[in-house]
Amino acid sequence: MNFIANTKNTDFRNFRLGILYFLIIAFLLFVAVTLLLGSSADLPGILSVERWSSISDSLNLILGLPIAFSGAYVAIAIASKATDIAAKQQAQETHSYYEGLHEQLIDNYYEITQSANQLVSAANRFEEAFYALLNKETAGKYGVLNFIDHDHRRAHIQDMLAQNRNRITDVLTDIHADIKSHISQLVSSIDQAFKYSVVNETWHVSVHEPGRRSLLLESCRKGFFQGHFGDGDDLNWLGDAKMEITERLDLQEIGLSISESSDRIHPLLPFCLYVSELDDFRNEAQKPVKGLSFEVLLAGYFLMTNATRSKSGERSFFNSGVLFLVDLIDNLPRPEHIKLAFSHRLQKTESALSGDHAVQNESDLHNKALEAYARLSTDNKTLFSILAENIQLSNYSPRISKTRKVLEKLLDTCQADDTDIPLLRINFELMSKAADDRDEIDYKQEKFA
Repeated sequence: MNFIANTKNTDFRNFRLGILYFLIIAFLLFVAVTLLLGSSADLPGILSVERWSSISDSLNLILGLPIAFSGAYVAIAIASKATDIAAKQQAQETHSYYEGLHEQLIDNYYEITQSANQLVSAANRFEEAFYALLNKETAGKYGVLNFIDHDHRRAHIQDMLAQNRNRITDVLTDIHADIKSHISQLVSSIDQAFKYSVVNETWHVSVHEPGRRSLLLESCRKGFFQGHFGDGDDLNWLGDAKMEITERLDLQEIGLSISESSDRIHPLLPFCLYVSELDDFRNEAQKPVKGLSFEVLLAGYFLMTNATRSKSGERSFFNSGVLFLVDLIDNLPRPEHIKLAFSHRLQKTESALSGDHAVQNESDLHNKALEAYARLSTDNKTLFSILAENIQLSNYSPRISKTRKVLEKLLDTCQADDTDIPLLRINFELMSKAADDRDEIDYKQEKFA
């Protein structure tokens, strides 16, 4: 505002000086003519009608030139000022428009990260409640609980849940219901966010960046588990995974048989067994990973799980949900992607206004956005950079981001024919297997107590 005020004061001062100079020049010319006429001895002859007409024409010419120049100067100044005002108004409208998109991005992406964080926190509460109640139940009997083998652990936890000791079943059932609500909220947040074109644009720029990885797609293509995500298009994995989560959400209320016998199990048993398996990794003498948040693995287990490709006949499953979760957070656009997406949108808008309606190939969207940013004016580059810097989505989910780095290293060390992946392999699972494997499993259903 001060700059604009100073500019206005300078223009007005220059205009006043121009008028003053004109008046001084006109006065000097008038004095010169008057002195010239007064010094002449033949004044009556000079002031004849013919001579006066010539003098008048000369004076008009002399005085008219600065007047015409002043008028032209004023017209040019007004036109220049109108152009400046129009340019400033256009810049302000551009700023307001992209600032609105900036707020829209923050609201929608922040909602996704918050939903993901709340799901992880709910999974952490499930784990903490399980161990707190387990230790309380066993403290008076064993002091330190040691399981002889996996069957012994399964039988002990099954008995605890069936008898609802220390209200463990009631507490875990309530937390499980809370987890389900957070899963629904996460899916709803994704649906709501991608209703906006600017969210889709920034997301696509992000996933098209050279070198970006989808751990879920990589694991699916390597054959670590049964399932299909993406179908050849790297952008489809988000929709495919979300659909699978939605389809399996209600099945989390069903207790399935996890033994060869016809014994019926408690619906919460598979989740509790997986928590116990995670604890085994945590208590190993040499921890296989550092910086891993086990509650992220548990949250992924609640999201979705797929049967492995193992041919041994053993019932094992793959925690594909945790890969979906870490991929989702990792692919949230960074400031660089937002800046490029804004640039690409501005270019498309200008192309449409100029009559260019060519359909662009989205496969090289990142490169096209880079080209669009390079052609921007300095003002627009500054504007988009400032807006993009205010969106730091990677800072919203540190637990999920750190876990992803660990899983990247883990998957890079596994071969395509090795389905026994530490931390991602699950012995017992509540979900159904793939269609081609269902004949091998006898499902037993039981609603929550």
